[in-house]
Amino acid sequence: TSLVLLALFPVPTISQSQITPWGDPDLQGTWNNITGIPLERPAELSGKEFFTQEEAVQFAQETLRRVDRDRRDGGIERDVGRAYNEFWSDRATKYLTQLNTRTSLIVDPTDGQLPMLTALGQERVDGRRSARDRNHSWVDRNLWERCLTRGVPRLPGSYNNNFMIVQSPGYVTILVEMIHEARIIPLDGRQHVSNEIRQWLGDSRGRWDGDTLVVETSQFNNRLDGGEYQPSHILQTGHRGPGATLRLVERFTPINANAIDYQFTVDDPHTFTRPYTVSIPMTRRDTNDPLNHLFEYACHEGNHGMMNLLRAGRTDEQQALDAASRVSRQRIEAGHPGVREPAVPFVQE
Repeated sequence: TSLVLLALFPVPTISQSQITPWGDPDLQGTWNNITGIPLERPAELSGKEFFTQEEAVQFAQETLRRVDRDRRDGGIERDVGRAYNEFWSDRATKYLTQLNTRTSLIVDPTDGQLPMLTALGQERVDGRRSARDRNHSWVDRNLWERCLTRGVPRLPGSYNNNFMIVQSPGYVTILVEMIHEARIIPLDGRQHVSNEIRQWLGDSRGRWDGDTLVVETSQFNNRLDGGEYQPSHILQTGHRGPGATLRLVERFTPINANAIDYQFTVDDPHTFTRPYTVSIPMTRRDTNDPLNHLFEYACHEGNHGMMNLLRAGRTDEQQALDAASRVSRQRIEAGHPGVREPAVPFVQE
């Protein structure tokens, strides 16, 4: 298999053919941000910011071997099931062609690690874990499972890492295939909306810095969560807060006609002890290629996951109630004093 390494070298001035009719740099097209680079630098690569070309090839090949080994672990039935899912996956097919020579997506701090959480940030992470353990109600499930949002920024996932950028005079629109979310970003210097207006994707304002599109976003919904990576906002997971303290700055820099260096900086003083910056390569998709069509993302059509999770939670609750009732009845029948039937608990719909 051939290997293409995308190294982030100084960006040349884009050609006239990459300029829109109204004079803005042209970023339009369908892009994919799958990459084999981990978000945080692995411990065994501590202090090493870049691979050599040979090391990058070795790392990519080992990643493929690990994916294949994990898929085959667990017997024939499990192997067949994983093989089916792997058809839809970006991982095994694109690790080798979407790998640059960095050892982590995090470029600041230079150690390639997420900053320490504040005490409040850690408290929210612990609360999220507790909620996920309960599964009592749909409100305990995360936002993308409920088909509300995949959020912004969206790190590469296992499949469908596709973005469409469309430009018009004064605006840039970014459509994310997952959940079909569109960010319409004005470029005319207008002020942000009122602080009283909070949105899942925040309120974005853009400007051009040379050939780079800079997008600043604030006014996020206060009911956001990014799991352990971004506990005050979305990174593909559930409910936490406080979006009010989050400021996101994204930079889309064209490297050539088929590649963008996408960087974002997260600044949330109520969650992290310092800001951090991530750099992700985005590569143009040739959607005219019949082998490279986009499959539509339909969030809950035919997806029984949420229903089954809640059904299992209700079954667990009922089993616990039945067991408690049997114990109470046995104690009463045995003549133990001070024992009464358990009260009927409140169950949130």
